[in-house]
Amino acid sequence: MFTSTDPSRRMAGGARLLPAILRMKAFVHELGQDDGIAVVDLFSAPCFDDRRLWAEDRLHLSPEGHRRVAAAVLEALGRPAGFDWRAPLPPAAPRGRAEKLGADARWIGSHLGPWIGRRLTGRSSGDGRPPKRPELLPYR
Repeated sequence: MFTSTDPSRRMAGGARLLPAILRMKAFVHELGQDDGIAVVDLFSAPCFDDRRLWAEDRLHLSPEGHRRVAAAVLEALGRPAGFDWRAPLPPAAPRGRAEKLGADARWIGSHLGPWIGRRLTGRSSGDGRPPKRPELLPYR
């Protein structure tokens, strides 16, 4: 099981989510007391505050973010991770205000705006898409 990353460190308005995330974190850690349940604590890993560990949609992980989570899972399972997944990335080139605003505008137009539109109209991002497996078949 996983704890969430800390949204208050990387997202404007993320502090509003913090009470619910802290409740979920406590619940996951409680479940992790049982034998056979491994917990990966992403909440206490500041490396996930780095935008480079997140995909363009700012919701899903980038390839490097996935690589670090995979190493964290190995560690939680008692295996060697191969590298320090908690280590910060090398410093990024500073971004200017115009670059940041441009990235935010693109994100709003590509991700946030369409998401809000779907919520307002009661649609899903999967509406109108054919099923990947339209027929019930055995899993192989």
